[in-house]
Amino acid sequence: MAQFGFDTKGTEVVAAFPDKVKNRIFLITGPSKGGLGAATAVSLAEGHPKALILVGRSRANAQPVIEEINQKAPNVKTLFIEAEFGNLASVRKAAEEICRLDVPIDGIVANAAVMAVPWEKTVDGIECHFQTNHLSHFLLVNLLLERVPRQQGSRIVVVSSSVRPDAPVPKFDDWNFSDGKTYHPLEAYSQSKFANVLFSKSLAKALSDKHITSFSVNPGNITTNLQTYLSPELISSWLQRKKDAGEDLPLLAQQKPKSLLQGCSTALRALLDPSLEEKSGAFLDNCQVLSLPNIDFPAGEPGAKQLWELSERLVGQEFKLS
Repeated sequence: MAQFGFDTKGTEVVAAFPDKVKNRIFLITGPSKGGLGAATAVSLAEGHPKALILVGRSRANAQPVIEEINQKAPNVKTLFIEAEFGNLASVRKAAEEICRLDVPIDGIVANAAVMAVPWEKTVDGIECHFQTNHLSHFLLVNLLLERVPRQQGSRIVVVSSSVRPDAPVPKFDDWNFSDGKTYHPLEAYSQSKFANVLFSKSLAKALSDKHITSFSVNPGNITTNLQTYLSPELISSWLQRKKDAGEDLPLLAQQKPKSLLQGCSTALRALLDPSLEEKSGAFLDNCQVLSLPNIDFPAGEPGAKQLWELSERLVGQEFKLS
């Protein structure tokens, strides 16, 4: 068994599990050039999957990634589906288009995100981080579950962050931060990334008898266009806000920077490694399972249930998986 850790590259994970990649179909959201989704897709392409379905807001941003895949692995079919994650109608349209392909989706990597953006509500009237990072993936994944084979090896991976998922965060009864009055960009990002982890845990529980597993992951300290609005001053003001509230440090242990290939390795291990089959619902950091006593089920189940019900209400559709 290969040993994976901080320095592992996504291509190394793919090479370790060739039979879990070859001739399979994977869907990745947020495939823009220079981002984590792109690195994930290009790494998977080296394992010669049957097809990669890339879901994002701009074909122009994804086109360089598609061209790189075509050059490195011309036998891999690459499809682009447009979806604006700040618009639930757009996400529904994308899901319909994907379902019409009538192909099995062996693995989903829910990666698309925004980070630390100024106060903004989407066209659906929902705070931008909460909708883009969580709600739209909640909707998309649930709408696509009928296309995920009920067989061992089918995986859903939700990309979270280095924000501690067991640290105190705003309650989900104020997802719009009093219509922006109590808004802090990193607090909103933190809340959405905490939601990613709970969503994955809920999926794992609901799909446990359907042979579909789910994981959430921290890609680590990587630099992409996601950090456009991030600054030392913003981080400092957020940490001071936590300190003033008497809350624990809201970040996982500080890590040295990772390359994009190192950053995508944790998601790829969660997507491919058969030894994780019995650990569905786990959170992975540096390619390893990290225990989170405050939110691992059963302790985290009430919060996950609250989030699921809120998510159903905000997207206007119920998803009864069990």
